[in-house]
Amino acid sequence: MRFPQPTVRVRLTLLYGSLFLLAGLVLIAITHFLYRDALDGDDIAEKRAFFAEVEVKEAFGERLPDGKRLREFTARDGRTIFKFVADVHDAAIDDAVDDALREQLVQSGIALGATTVVALGLGWIVAGRVLRPVQRITETARASSETDLHHRVALQGPDDELKELADTLDSLLEALEKAFNSQRSFSANVSHELRTPLAILRAEAEIKLADPGSTEAEREFAQRILDSTEQGERTVDGLLALARSESGLLSRVQVDVAELAGDVVGGLASSANQLELTLELGDATAWADRALLERLVTNLVGNAIRHNVAGGWVRVEVAQEGGEAVLRVRNSGPRLTAEEVESFFQPFVQRQESGAGRSGLGLGLSIVQAIIRAHGGALSASARRDGGLEIEVRLPGNANPGS
Repeated sequence: MRFPQPTVRVRLTLLYGSLFLLAGLVLIAITHFLYRDALDGDDIAEKRAFFAEVEVKEAFGERLPDGKRLREFTARDGRTIFKFVADVHDAAIDDAVDDALREQLVQSGIALGATTVVALGLGWIVAGRVLRPVQRITETARASSETDLHHRVALQGPDDELKELADTLDSLLEALEKAFNSQRSFSANVSHELRTPLAILRAEAEIKLADPGSTEAEREFAQRILDSTEQGERTVDGLLALARSESGLLSRVQVDVAELAGDVVGGLASSANQLELTLELGDATAWADRALLERLVTNLVGNAIRHNVAGGWVRVEVAQEGGEAVLRVRNSGPRLTAEEVESFFQPFVQRQESGAGRSGLGLGLSIVQAIIRAHGGALSASARRDGGLEIEVRLPGNANPGS
């Protein structure tokens, strides 16, 4: 069983507490040895002699000759008695010193334990204050995405390492925002600029096809031009949808996902050929851009119809789960690997298959992913064991996804 790794704040707190405890132990040890040395010094020895003399005088004062000093009394009259009294006094002093040193260690240990707890609490507070800029940097980085790069840390304070890190992240976000805006603007402008020549080509091809005086070769050539023009228009439409979805949402309203899915599937039913098309529509609403959501459903269902096998099936399910609108699209089809499924969401990556499906532009699922990202939703895709694909889309059901 692996325990979760402690956070940086916990590790810093433990580090502060450990360093304080270590410093406290060293201080207690030094104080203890200095205290012991002081108790065993000459000053204590002189005090012992003084106290011994006082005790002897108090005990034997009446017997002690007048004017005799302690050493004379010891040498002449009271050697045994005095020596006994001195030995008892020395033992008492030694016991008192040992008790004092022991008490000093105990009291110092208790004081160190209490102050260590306080130090841990202060370390927790200090670590939180030190790491507050890091938390702010993390929140800014988490809030930033391809569709929302306007967040900045804007950290105030001294020019230390953390402010340098925050300023570096702000510069990176600013550069990314400019790059993404430039890319989206370029895609949108190019797509718009391509519409006019494509429309002219389409008109010329249709005129040539409608001209009764056209030869068979001219008609065949005009049809190829018309097919190519339609392919180009679909590409332009896809680029426009991709650019718009990556530029963010212009508006959001409550959308009846079940009704919208039913309309989309009804419009695509004619292209399903001999596929079995099944709908399971429950009550579900999403807070979304209706035009983009319609494009999302159209791409998913159209993709499921296009990339299928003869006699296959497509199932579309709509439900409300946990405050979210859920759209699931399943279809039969060729067997796929996890790597292939992941690659389908890259722009202009097309499926290479020999089933009943037709090759697309490679933009459908890229647009789906961009639309879901713009809505703050979630997307999951997996290959079915029997072949085909299963895609689940979750969209927020209200204006505040976190509520």
